[in-house]
Amino acid sequence: MKTIYVLVTAFFVGSAFAQNTTHMIEFNADSIVQGLVSLDKSKTKGQDADTDTQMNLRLNYAYSLITLPALQLGGRLNYLKDTVAGRGDAEDYNFEVGVIYNFMMQGTDLANSMYVSLYGGYGWANTYGSRHVKDEIFTSTFAVGKRFSMKRWGMENFVYSPEVALENVNSTTGSALEYTQNIQFRFLQFSVFF
Repeated sequence: MKTIYVLVTAFFVGSAFAQNTTHMIEFNADSIVQGLVSLDKSKTKGQDADTDTQMNLRLNYAYSLITLPALQLGGRLNYLKDTVAGRGDAEDYNFEVGVIYNFMMQGTDLANSMYVSLYGGYGWANTYGSRHVKDEIFTSTFAVGKRFSMKRWGMENFVYSPEVALENVNSTTGSALEYTQNIQFRFLQFSVFF
């Protein structure tokens, strides 16, 4: 845990003092409508699959150096509150680090680029029911998306950034959660560039 704390602190302090960078904060609010548009599927051995998501929040920070404008390095905090077949009520949280590669058509315009991202991280899955079980988990997320600048509507630094993501969650302890695989349409995702 101390190692993770030191790495996260170094990442954010280093990025704050990096010269000639573009910073991005991204917020995903798809949990509001996720039950209607999500293809989430959670599966445990011997149980039916379940798709009941109550809350799924992501907060992402990324930055790119001017010398490599197409590449962004970032960190993401994830929180999931769900009811999962075979587990019951679940609450998962984790931290991921990753890269975003931008396919920019006009110079270095990150606000209007297509992109792919790959994140990996570590976290905890809590299962509540007759007894509380806490699993350590490894997560990975691959996403494809497109950014649309909102400058024409008077929002200078705001960007609409919908994406389609494949998310894998695997238990490293094998207590209650075995694995979860999600294909998600993240329609309510926005970024702020500064």
